[in-house]
Order: sequence, then structure tokens, then C-alpha cells
Amino acid sequence: MFYISYYLAISISLLGYGFILSKLLKINFLNFGFLGLIGISFLIFISYISTLFFVHDYFFNIVVHLIGIFSFIFFFKGKYKKDLIQHLAIFAILIIFILVAKNHDDFPYYHYPYSFFLTQYEHPIGFGQLNPGFRNHSSLFFLNSLFYLPKIHHFLLNISPVYFLGFANLVFYNFIFYKNNFNNYKFINFQSLLSLSFINVFFYRLAEHGTDRSGQILIFIIIILLVMILNSSRDLYYKRNKNLFNLSLILLILLVSLKPFYLIYLPILLITFSVKIFRENIIKLFLSSVTLYSFILLFFVFFFNFLNSGCLIYPAFFTCFENLQWSFSENTIRDVNQWYELWSKAGASPNYKIANASEYIANFNWVSNWIENYFFNKISDFLLGLFLLIIVFWILFILKTKNNVNSKKFEFKLIYIYLLICFFEWFLKHPALRYGGYQLFALILFFPLIVKFNKLQINYNTFYNKSWIVILIVLTIFLSRNVNRIIKENSQYNYNPFISTSYIYHGGDEKFYNRYINYFNSNYNNFGKINILGKKFVIIK
Repeated sequence: MFYISYYLAISISLLGYGFILSKLLKINFLNFGFLGLIGISFLIFISYISTLFFVHDYFFNIVVHLIGIFSFIFFFKGKYKKDLIQHLAIFAILIIFILVAKNHDDFPYYHYPYSFFLTQYEHPIGFGQLNPGFRNHSSLFFLNSLFYLPKIHHFLLNISPVYFLGFANLVFYNFIFYKNNFNNYKFINFQSLLSLSFINVFFYRLAEHGTDRSGQILIFIIIILLVMILNSSRDLYYKRNKNLFNLSLILLILLVSLKPFYLIYLPILLITFSVKIFRENIIKLFLSSVTLYSFILLFFVFFFNFLNSGCLIYPAFFTCFENLQWSFSENTIRDVNQWYELWSKAGASPNYKIANASEYIANFNWVSNWIENYFFNKISDFLLGLFLLIIVFWILFILKTKNNVNSKKFEFKLIYIYLLICFFEWFLKHPALRYGGYQLFALILFFPLIVKFNKLQINYNTFYNKSWIVILIVLTIFLSRNVNRIIKENSQYNYNPFISTSYIYHGGDEKFYNRYINYFNSNYNNFGKINILGKKFVIIK
């Protein structure tokens, strides 16, 4: 009972922080989906600042969430009643998503230890000395640490992805059924339906999310916002487009904070300056409070990477400082960089490793082995499912539907070119689906379908009815897959979600999960200390 109550209360708290940030930065949040996402951003911002000085213990976290809940109550108005009903409906459905026995494979390795550490100590310097996974932090761990609460203890430190999935569903749902938008920009309604279908069909398991899929979900939203800007570029829409720009910027920084390889998406916002009115107001945009907030949040992303490893982006050697007490050697950094590339190019796995790594990853020597050991059957199965999704949309919406000779032009080429650039970078450097491949394949294949839909002669009522057919199909798939997963977990791990909602210590016991806390406790007096403005920071070296 506490598990579900806390889960729902946290979702309300996130909305409360979304209200606070939207008021401070004067952002029109469009719907509760965006409100929740900017609330996540703000709570991560608070976690970044507070963890340097405070332990995220029960008392601290209770106070944080009470402020969020009271803020929601204070700002909530009658006009938001429909939004709240949608919010509660979606998060009620997603309860099945968080009932898990087994978490992500990296959860016991570094997700849990990092998150739990912040509930016991202030953030140390040189944290990456303890575990390679700590060297490039994810903001997800800082968010997780705020879910350490009485009665439930650490058993909510795994659920951050549900809030990204839930609020994204709210964003897409509202865009799908935004009738006022349909007459002129129906491709937005259609693109949102595609995106909602994709994330719920392919990202249905919490244990597969890790730190990367939440970011891939954000990319779908960011692309929709950019498409909206490019297709409503008249001066009349500048105020609305400025708001879309602000939301895009906040979500982009949130995206980068989740995983360092998402930095490649940061320049995509420059596409908006192909719009004349944006070029004319470039100074105002970059001197706004939203830009200041976003750059401070980005600063903390680099700052904590620096505290952990001595690098702004680990293991990019050119961003590293060699002469710090907690720095890593050049050879260590280059070896790790090579290892990441080797792993993503199917040159290594838990069971084997290619002998000559340098030669293997050079040029295209890796391609044949990658095709044999990764493309088949990992990517091929994914593409089969993706094409099946596209076929369903083609049959429902496009087949036997007449073209509209007066259809409005759909601007998307700059976005599409940028996605292709990202795709080639992905293929050349880290061609694994979890490292940004899922959404690239999907978006590159979705855009031709969106263009075709935009040319159709279809009215809103027809689209509305067919959209509900798709949503019911997607909901059935999502629920049935998770029910089947829970049945298998019951058989394999003797896990019963009706008796216990706590996950098991998969891959080890409690001692294994808390090994870094235990090591830190036993060696605390041996670690270096540095005094900064009267505050003692621990240096692990």
C-alpha cells in the first residue's frame, strides 16, 4: 500500500515542482505531461545542489515532496480537473509497469549503489574511483535518491523511468486529440500517435529502461516541438513558438543529463534559427531566464562528472584534467573509451572479447561480426516489429484514403537531415540500440509516413475514432506483455506482486548491493578531506 501511495504522491509532487518552475520562468506548460517533465527537471536541479550539503535521508526527502504536493494544491485550479483525471488514469495503468522482481542488469552494479549512497552521505569527490559506472553520472540517480522514504526504504530507487514514460504519454495523448490543431497541423496529431504507440510497445519493461530509454522518450517529444516551430513560423506565432523553444531547451538539457552521448542532440535546437523571427530575437532568447536556468543545470551535469572522474565528459580525454588528486591516467581513459566502442560494436560481451581490440574497431573491420552477432537478431527483430507497427498505421489511416490537393506544406527537412547525421554517428561509434538507436530508426522511418498522412483528405472525427482503435491495441499489448512478464517472474523468482511490491536482490544479496557504502564506511578515516568555504568534502583516491 505504501509503495503505490508513494508512487502516486511523487507524481503529484513532480507536478507541484512543475508549477513552481513554470511560474518562476513564465513557461506555458501546455499540458500536465510537460508540467511533469519540467517538474522532473527542477527536482533534479534541487537534488544536484542539495546533495553537496545534505544527505537525502527520510527527513529531507519528506520535506522535499511535501513542498511539491502543497505547491500542486496551491496552484491547482478547476480548469485543470480534466488534466488531473488524465494524469491519474495514466499513472494508475502504469502501476503494472513498476511491479517488478528483476531490475535492469546494471541496477546492482552502479544504478542502485550511486542512488543509495546519496541517501547516506553528501556527494564525495572522486566517486568514480570506486566504480567505472560512477565516472559519468546520470541525473536519474540524483532523482532516485529523493525517493528514499519511510516504510518503503530503498525500494523506490528504481522507478524514475515510470515518470518519464507517464508524463510522455500525457504529452502525446493531449497532442493526439488536440482538435484545434488538426485542421492546419494534423501531422502533429499523427506523429504524436506514432510516438505514443512506439514507446509503449517497445519500451514496456521497466527492467530494460536503465538510464538510456528515458532519454530516447524525450527525443520523440523534442522532435515534435521542433516540427511545431518549423511549421508555424509566422510572426503571429512568435509568442507560442518562444514557449515551444523554452520547453525544447529544458527538455534537451534534461536529456543530456541522463547520458553523455545525448550531447549530440544539443545543437539540434539551432534548427529553430532557420525561422526568421527567431533570428531576429536571438539575443532575447539567449538572455532569458529559461536559458539561464538551462545553462546552470547543464553546468551541474559537467560539474558532477568532473567531481567523479576529473573529466567533464568521461572518457573523452580532451575534456579531462590530469593533475587532480582523483584524476585517472591517460591510458586508463583511452582503454575505457576503447572498451565502450568495442562493446557497442559486438566485440565484447559477458562471455567473450575480441583479441585485438584496436584493430577490430578500426575502419569497418567490425561490421561483419556486428551483423552476425548483433544485427541478427537484435536489430532485425526490432525492425520487424517496427515495420509491423508502420503497416498497421498504413492500413488504418492511409490505405484507400484520398489525397487532399490543397494540403499544407510540411517542413521537416532540416530535422530529418540532422537525424540522419546522428544515425551515421551512431552507426560509426556506438551502434547498439540502447545507445540511441531505437528512436533514430523509428523517427527516420516515421517521417515519410507522416508526410504521406499530411497529404490525406481525412477529417478529425475519422482520425479520432481510428486513434482510439490504435490506443486500445497499444494498451492491450502493453498490459498483456507486463502481465506475462509478472507471471514469468512469479515462476522464476517466486515473486508475487499482490504480497510484496519490493524487487528482489537479483544478481547478489543486500551485502552486494551495498558494497560501496560498506567500503566507504570502513575506509572513511583514510580518505582525503578538503575544506571549501567551511565545508569538508571527502576525496576518494
